[in-house]
Amino acid sequence: MMLIAGFILAAQLDACHVLSKKDVAAVQGEMFTTTKLSSHGNATTCFYQLPTFSKSISIDVMHRGAREFWVETFDKQIEARRARKKKDPVKVAGIGTEALWIGGLGSGSLYVRRGDAMVRVSVGGPGSDKDKIEKSKKLAAKALKKL
Repeated sequence: MMLIAGFILAAQLDACHVLSKKDVAAVQGEMFTTTKLSSHGNATTCFYQLPTFSKSISIDVMHRGAREFWVETFDKQIEARRARKKKDPVKVAGIGTEALWIGGLGSGSLYVRRGDAMVRVSVGGPGSDKDKIEKSKKLAAKALKKL
């Protein structure tokens, strides 16, 4: 917490502090052993390394600017994705203001916007896109509660 002009402001959590070992274990079956934080612009990224490396998780947290990011990244680039014959993002219901899954060859990320904040979750390990979406939704819900 910080005190500015008589007001108490909660410090914004970085991406390595939005998931607990129990949160990760409940979804991936293992607790993370280490984390690695990086910052870029108004976002932070955390790599949660698990004992089974392929099950590791990556999460981005953006505290502000998510609306603009969403418009630039998703709304304006759908046509460009189609022109390159890439899959459209899949809308995901039941979490945040809006959520999209972008899958790839054996991997993918769930982007969840709530107001002007956003999280991106990518889980490793075996499973279909459907399985990974569900795991990512659970982790994103935990992270959003802390923002």
